[in-house]
Amino acid sequence: MADEVILLDSLPSSFGMRVRIALAEKGIKYEYKEENLMMDKSPLLLQMNPVHKMIPVLIHNGKPICESLIILQYIDEVWNDCSPLLPSDPYQRSQAKFWADFIDKKIYDCGKRILMSKAEVQEAGEKEMIECLKLLEGELGDKKYFGGESLGFLDIALVPYYSWFYSYETCGNFSIEAECQKLMSWIQRCMELKSVSKSLHDHHKVYDYVLQLRKSTGKRIIMGKIEEQEVAKKELIECLKTLEGELGDKLFFGDETIGFVDVALLPFYAWFYSYETSGNFSIEAECPKMVAWGKRCMERESISKSLPDPEKIYSFVSQLKQKLGI
Repeated sequence: MADEVILLDSLPSSFGMRVRIALAEKGIKYEYKEENLMMDKSPLLLQMNPVHKMIPVLIHNGKPICESLIILQYIDEVWNDCSPLLPSDPYQRSQAKFWADFIDKKIYDCGKRILMSKAEVQEAGEKEMIECLKLLEGELGDKKYFGGESLGFLDIALVPYYSWFYSYETCGNFSIEAECQKLMSWIQRCMELKSVSKSLHDHHKVYDYVLQLRKSTGKRIIMGKIEEQEVAKKELIECLKTLEGELGDKLFFGDETIGFVDVALLPFYAWFYSYETSGNFSIEAECPKMVAWGKRCMERESISKSLPDPEKIYSFVSQLKQKLGI
């Protein structure tokens, strides 16, 4: 039986472009379903990604995989008979993942500030964008691609942003090419590959999308500090309840032993006191199963000795708020 592969995506999405490139590199046939993010999200998207309700989502034989970098890794592991995306060497693989995470945290954030912010914030975003791209040029070095002689994981993580460069430059009135010539040469090499050129969205159409998005964003009501806090409290509880559902009746997320998800989530337990005190609400009252899980974890010496005292965290938060005049 042939694999059934469906991609829920939106053409301007740099995250979706990543998945399209990876599928093309692997020669995987799939059904494309466009999601209009300016309108209501489809029932299929809400069903397949009920946590974040965002694209892209890869549906493989009825099972959804979400988050673009995770999808890339999944594609590489499942269809591992050709065009490897990640290096086989563990260290090199860790570096590719590190820089991909850097791109998601830095380039995306800088781009958002350039496109959606006022002049001062925009200028800071432009400066940081160039600094980040120069760091990536240093990582590229004299290699043909970040992946060496062939397109790899990091190339696929970064090259979709090229479709957004025109929007950044037009909105911010600056030139990426003038500052980052080595990166632009790398992009031109990438664009010679059909898997890339046919997967990237036209930069003028991306700019049209940005203009629509800015118009839409301008109509929203800007929330005050108290209102923002109330919204954040509500969303935090919703997220914790979702995690409670994933925990179920297990002792830990890793079942009988502490696992990957437990270790990822536990440090936030030390911040619960600060959230509750600052927001004047009770996480335990809303999410008793989550707090009980936290207490079980704290019985482990490896955890209790690794997490800072909640009251010391609150003191740090209070000092920070005072320093920032909040």
